[in-house]
Amino acid sequence: MRLIQTLMDAINRIVNNLDKDDIEGAKIQLSDSFRLLGNQKEYFHNTECEELIEFFKLKEGNYLKRVEFLAELIYLDATIEEDKTSKFEKFEKSKNLFQHYIEYSNEYSFDINNKLILIKSKLEKLKE
Repeated sequence: MRLIQTLMDAINRIVNNLDKDDIEGAKIQLSDSFRLLGNQKEYFHNTECEELIEFFKLKEGNYLKRVEFLAELIYLDATIEEDKTSKFEKFEKSKNLFQHYIEYSNEYSFDINNKLILIKSKLEKLKE
């Protein structure tokens, strides 16, 4: 529970940095937040979704919450990514992780469903 609260606080700080156009602050906070999930940012970006899910299943606690937080962090990282290819890949990975969360969670989340709609829209625009 403590990790979940810490990650929620971190995501709020990232969003606040983005709202203030403090991109560098958001990037630093993102890197720190990825480490809270147990590895470096590069690991989470360079590893396939299935392997990441298995990585979280080996950890104590609710692996689905970690999947949800990782999806959110990758989504936020995608929003500030300037390279079109990397942006697309990050949105795609975030989408896949959110979909896994929805498929295996016993909860329904309007926020996550709305986020998926937004991600799919962003992916379509990036394809153009």
